[in-house]
Amino acid sequence: MKKIVLGALALALSASAFAENYIGATIGSSHIDIDCGLGTQCDDGDTGFKLYGGFDLSRQASLPGLALEVAYIDFGKASVSIPFVTVQSIEVSALSVGAAIHPKFTPALNGVARLGVAYVDASSSGLFASSSSKLKLYGGLGLEYALNKQFKLVGGADFTNYDTGRQSGSVHLLSIGAQYGF
Repeated sequence: MKKIVLGALALALSASAFAENYIGATIGSSHIDIDCGLGTQCDDGDTGFKLYGGFDLSRQASLPGLALEVAYIDFGKASVSIPFVTVQSIEVSALSVGAAIHPKFTPALNGVARLGVAYVDASSSGLFASSSSKLKLYGGLGLEYALNKQFKLVGGADFTNYDTGRQSGSVHLLSIGAQYGF
């Protein structure tokens, strides 16, 4: 897996010499699908964030708005508890590599559709402690509003799955932030 990620990063860096680059950060609400079982309190939401960078490949590809992206996403933590005792908590984060398409709706407003793979790290603590890191499919949708040529306000939704070895489920992040092109 590390060779795949390093290869994708090398490809992205080599492509950056011929492309426009951008970086961005978002923060928002995350949801981790967790089995609440017999717990009396189930907290499946948290605050998550995403840091990402992209390389616009439109000039080299025949598809306008095509980009290669790398991102780190922290989906936060979910927990199940009974009075005064946390039975289980799960933390999920991911490193993703994939393609993004940025269709233009108006001169200032773009859509974003992302598809790629994510190296998802999930760990559970409590009575049923376990952890696992697995390659999973990753997808996302979003909007970008250009304030000027380099600065955009962004909003998006990112989706993938996790597996701790004992429990698995879906995770998503709904977030807003900013993107800077250079």
